[in-house]
Amino acid sequence: MKMSGVLGLNSRNHLYTSKYNNRKGKGIANSKLETKKVLSKVGVRVPKIYAVIRSQEEYEEFDPMDLPEDFVIKPDNGLGGEGIVVVEKRGKYAGEWVTSQGETKNVEDIKLHIADILAGQYSMDDLPDVAYIEERVKVHPIFRRYSYHGTPDVRVIVFNKVPVMSYVRLPTEESGGRANLFQGAAAVGIDMATGITTYGVYHAKPTDFFPGSRRKLAGIQIPRWEEILATAIACSEATKLGFMAADIVLQPTYVTPKNGEPGDKKEVVTVPMVLELNAQPGLKIQIANRAGLRDRMERVKGLKIKDGKHGIRVAKALFADPKLLDKGWGRKTVSAVEEVTILGLNGERRKIMAKIDTGADSSSLDRDLARELGLLDMDNHLYVTHFESALGKHNRSVVGIRYLLAKRKIQSRVSIANRSKVKYKMLIGKRDLKDFAVVVE
Repeated sequence: MKMSGVLGLNSRNHLYTSKYNNRKGKGIANSKLETKKVLSKVGVRVPKIYAVIRSQEEYEEFDPMDLPEDFVIKPDNGLGGEGIVVVEKRGKYAGEWVTSQGETKNVEDIKLHIADILAGQYSMDDLPDVAYIEERVKVHPIFRRYSYHGTPDVRVIVFNKVPVMSYVRLPTEESGGRANLFQGAAAVGIDMATGITTYGVYHAKPTDFFPGSRRKLAGIQIPRWEEILATAIACSEATKLGFMAADIVLQPTYVTPKNGEPGDKKEVVTVPMVLELNAQPGLKIQIANRAGLRDRMERVKGLKIKDGKHGIRVAKALFADPKLLDKGWGRKTVSAVEEVTILGLNGERRKIMAKIDTGADSSSLDRDLARELGLLDMDNHLYVTHFESALGKHNRSVVGIRYLLAKRKIQSRVSIANRSKVKYKMLIGKRDLKDFAVVVE
């Protein structure tokens, strides 16, 4: 990393923060409640608020017993994660909760902490503050091995409507489950083109592993990457902040698969949510990316960016990490038609051309071909479901299948259909394409 390309505090404040961020935008970013209000108006998702306590009167009327089993208490004008209490579950007795740090809090403890927030104990300007309580975002499955009693967040820095740099902050035992680097959290840079993690940092020093383990930090595919980038740009546009950071969490929701049965393994639906914005982003992100922020910002300064999609295309083109391809990371690229090798249950392998269809939820296979490969065996039969497709409305059998696509083995399920009158004997839907980038020609 060239020192000339590194952004320092003085340069950040003088060249970017003061020049591209107006007072109104800074005010929105400095108030978490105002941030939620502004972003909600433009359709950006934020965690649900359970309660807001602004005055002594509201404090006296507030009853913690009305709260759910898990929640987060925050100061509106807090700094550096101070004053945040994450409650994971109810305690052993009524009126008790257990925090992410393993501490037991009762009703009196909750009320006292709120009183401290109101008194301004955690505010950045030492003035009286507002306390609010919001939903706790659960840990996404992709991060379970890389988080200690807390929810990781993805920070995306946006300049001139272009996402220029990103990293994910990982709570550790030292940080007490908080995704804050000053409190001992770890972080990993993210390649802007693919959403794959690259280089780790812990206590401002490079690291390859999650603290206290041998779990490698590089090579994690961040889910819903383009949506995360689009969300960050939407935050910049809504607040009119030309230079800012959005802290985004991935809320997992578990649902039964479409056309599935109650006993099927539930799929994870990922919803990006914005926790807060920062009009003066910290600079340790440069260490985690082995790249200077100033270099990247100068490359996009003055560009005419039409919209969010344009900004994402520019980010991917300019800030892709070429080392990822050398390491064999990232998503394989497939075209609209690809050769696949189907592994039959009778030991036979059959190479065919398959149609890649991102508009279809699931994959389908020709009935005659499935029979020839032994896939219609009753032991391989999963269930029957109703389908509506270009081939009409009808019930279809769903069977298990293993096949090779772009040298990757896929174990999935396919519906069986009469595809004798269509060109391709197999159609591959988006359920099987999660690890692939589809190039539309």
